[in-house]
Amino acid sequence: MNIENAAAMAANWWARRLLAGDREKFVEALYPLILADLKSEGQCLTECDYDPRDHLLTAVRAAGLECSGMGGSAVGILPMKHSLGVFPDRLEPKEGYGNWLAAMPVRP
Repeated sequence: MNIENAAAMAANWWARRLLAGDREKFVEALYPLILADLKSEGQCLTECDYDPRDHLLTAVRAAGLECSGMGGSAVGILPMKHSLGVFPDRLEPKEGYGNWLAAMPVRP
């Protein structure tokens, strides 16, 4: 499968959930981070529990939003308890506490 497509699908999945900020800048920041993980690790976990973590925090800040990354800082920025496992052939989304959705195949 095409890891570039997986990274693009993942960045856009999160961008559709972004509640504020510049979505284009968000995607521009998130895409290469996910792609780098796919190239080096073969997978990437993106997560916003109460706060955006790691790559998501970087992308949120690139979108022009102030976010501490701690203490419930996702309010008004990203929905909480969401995660997305990114693999070369599929995305594994979770929307809300324990609400895993069906895996989404990566388009060729």
